[in-house]
Amino acid sequence: MQTSRSQDPVLREIPPEERDRAWALWQEAARSSSENMFEDCNYWISLLRPRKRGLTPEECFHLWSYLGELRFHLWSKTLANDETIQIRTRSDNLQQELSEAVVRYTLPHAQTSILLVRLETRLMEVIQKIQHHTQEAKQRLQKHGLAESWDQTEFDIYIQTPMDQIGYTLELSKAMKLTLSSRTLEALHLLEQDLRSIYREAVRQYREGRNPIDAGRPVWPESFWWRYGDRVPLPRSRPVGQI
Repeated sequence: MQTSRSQDPVLREIPPEERDRAWALWQEAARSSSENMFEDCNYWISLLRPRKRGLTPEECFHLWSYLGELRFHLWSKTLANDETIQIRTRSDNLQQELSEAVVRYTLPHAQTSILLVRLETRLMEVIQKIQHHTQEAKQRLQKHGLAESWDQTEFDIYIQTPMDQIGYTLELSKAMKLTLSSRTLEALHLLEQDLRSIYREAVRQYREGRNPIDAGRPVWPESFWWRYGDRVPLPRSRPVGQI
């Protein structure tokens, strides 16, 4: 059964006369987003079939993050049960195809698939970009000017959305029983440490500016602590990079 609308914290803040329209818009956005991701994933997986060109590191990262989102995003918070089941079934099938491709792209006697090497190449680049923006945010926080110099949308684009992409990539890799290199896991651990060090203060400054960064609908996995602020305790025992 679909999650009750009455339990949605964001919907409750909307005037009653506008709730039906808001809910309909969220559902339409979820349907459109999932279909677009399925289209892209089907295309990328088609390029992994025999005698096709394969994928670039950037394409590998987008495939993993999109398919991870299709698998682990909380679609049940927005869509009806039959639609949620359909998304799960279709994404399960794509995951199986990707697992088979990972095996095909593993050379004899090699320990790591070429696809995983390419995925980690792009993943490290994304980590470095977030690390750069995190350090920039830290400097702005120290001057008590983060919320004034970056609006909520910029914080989302620079930090939260790419963290979502990493999170979904890790969730999918975990489901596929893939192991990332120690170098990548260490980089993820350091990134998480740095982001944790600024997150609570960032939440506070954005709330003071009445433009919160943690007020979205609860549609992400609970492990995505950078989305939930005080609503979900920051995890201490399981780093985001541990899969």
